[in-house]
Amino acid sequence: MRPIDKIRQKVRFEMFNESSKLKVLEINTFFDKYIMHYEDKIKKTFIYYDTPDEDLRKSNIVLFKTQIDNFTELTMSTEKVSTSVRYRLRTNEKTYKKAIKPHDNLLKHKEFLMNSFKDMFLSSLNFDPEFFLRKLKPVYTINTTSEEYRSLNVTGLKITYSFDKDTYINHNSKSEVKDNILTIYQHSPEKTDEDFADLISKLTRYCKELTPTNETKIAIARRKTSGTNQKSVDKKELAKMKDKVVKDKKEKKKK
Repeated sequence: MRPIDKIRQKVRFEMFNESSKLKVLEINTFFDKYIMHYEDKIKKTFIYYDTPDEDLRKSNIVLFKTQIDNFTELTMSTEKVSTSVRYRLRTNEKTYKKAIKPHDNLLKHKEFLMNSFKDMFLSSLNFDPEFFLRKLKPVYTINTTSEEYRSLNVTGLKITYSFDKDTYINHNSKSEVKDNILTIYQHSPEKTDEDFADLISKLTRYCKELTPTNETKIAIARRKTSGTNQKSVDKKELAKMKDKVVKDKKEKKKK
């Protein structure tokens, strides 16, 4: 989905694997209520920034750069989760966006960032802005290849199915994890909300290969990559311990 597309709301699922896409398309065909067509295949990169002490994360602020084709945008936002009876929807409390050049340094957009901070905190900032911004560095990168389908029905509901093959990179732990995500975006106005809820309800009920999640991509990236290195270390240590036990037993037999 292109950055210019207007989004009324969105719902996200984790897919069992890449082939889960076929199940979703089959369900759409089975209900014979929506006209769906293949739209595009898009590569996207999201680079998330924070300080070594995770000051932004602790303040419930997300700062990231989006790169899609020749379009690059800097976004700062705070987020909350709202829950309805039929599905969970993530909406932004406050979001600030600015189109930038691909290789721009964050300090080049100091005024935009500081104005965003001030509006979020609704009070004077008690830190040196330039010193703070110099501490920011990439902490996560999400590389995404999206296969997108557009769908509509007779009531005017317009949505995008974005089947994402994600690679989450944790720059601190050097962990890299892959995942398959489906995000469904509603582009049509409020009068189609009931149809959108009905669609999500059917997918949740009939497609068991989908797991609803109210997490953002960065939240999924943190969860998927946290402790990855530690687990691999533990496995190596366990293997060494087993080798040592086997070796000790052999030496005892020789004696």
